[in-house]
Amino acid sequence: YTLSLHDALPIWGGILIDVTVKITAIIMYCDESILNLELGNGYTIEKCYYDDFPFKSEIENGKNQLCIEYIGSRLHDENDSYFICLKKEDVFSIDGPQIVPGAVITDKTCQCEDEIGAYQEQEVQYLHKIFSLLRLYKNGNIGLYQTFFNYKFKVLGFINNTQNHTSKNSTRNAYDERKYMLATEDVERCNQFLRDYKLQIYSMMKPIIDEFVWGLEQIDAPTGFEQYTTALEMALLPVNQPGKKQMLSNRIAVLLGKNDAEVVGIHDKMLEFYRYRSESLHEGDGSNISKQELIEMENYVRQTITTIMQKCKCQLVIDNTKTWIDIKNDLMNELISEVENKKTAGIL
Repeated sequence: YTLSLHDALPIWGGILIDVTVKITAIIMYCDESILNLELGNGYTIEKCYYDDFPFKSEIENGKNQLCIEYIGSRLHDENDSYFICLKKEDVFSIDGPQIVPGAVITDKTCQCEDEIGAYQEQEVQYLHKIFSLLRLYKNGNIGLYQTFFNYKFKVLGFINNTQNHTSKNSTRNAYDERKYMLATEDVERCNQFLRDYKLQIYSMMKPIIDEFVWGLEQIDAPTGFEQYTTALEMALLPVNQPGKKQMLSNRIAVLLGKNDAEVVGIHDKMLEFYRYRSESLHEGDGSNISKQELIEMENYVRQTITTIMQKCKCQLVIDNTKTWIDIKNDLMNELISEVENKKTAGIL
């Protein structure tokens, strides 16, 4: 539609428009054990039967069959097949189009694309953060492939506007079938983990966490292995550090090892893994990286990042003005000292 405003009409502007939004997404590769997780920011988790899913046509192919990406996430009970879904209903305000006398209002003018897009990007980034933290808490291919947004608002007080948008995570690995499941006693621990780390510490360590999550999304095992190694280097080494292999192996060993035998075992395993990574990256030979090796490396990276997050939490309790660079420097000095002690004792 096109509407022309004549000079006799007042200028329209300065009146905020309320936008009602409903956000829906299937949470992939999980079960009902996550229903009591507290995602924050107004999100809830619910069981939703396949036929009741409000965007059913969007998760099916042209033959009315469930898209392949969701097959491994479908659950069944005595009534029918269902999914675990996240939902949110919200109202937010936008300025809307600024109309002056003589202006021509088009359909595009009324879409308010920039303001709707800014809200949507903010929500997508929040969900990325929460699911990144969940995947740091434990293993399992939990995450989102499509997030559906239904917006309703009025422009100029009388033009009804309904929009359906989809945010699609096109790099999502929908083929890792490991399910994310929590024991009853683990739910509150996971909620506490989200509360502890979703603000300052996540922001400080976001580049490292993103590198780890990018590794999780890889279908090709050698590529995932390379991303995990990069995440470890970002966390524990100075930039452009020579002699990475030995230094990284030493530091991870003393960071994670609970006794001397564990320190030696982790050290030797990391040396081996670094060789696999080098063969893959520099020689194109990823034959040594099996699925089991990939999962073992994933667990080392997860433990490393979460251990550092705990140290960040302790440091920030003492001084909440510390930056990631401050904390990383303190950590590296601490690890250098511990490695020297192990070398003196003949363990490394």
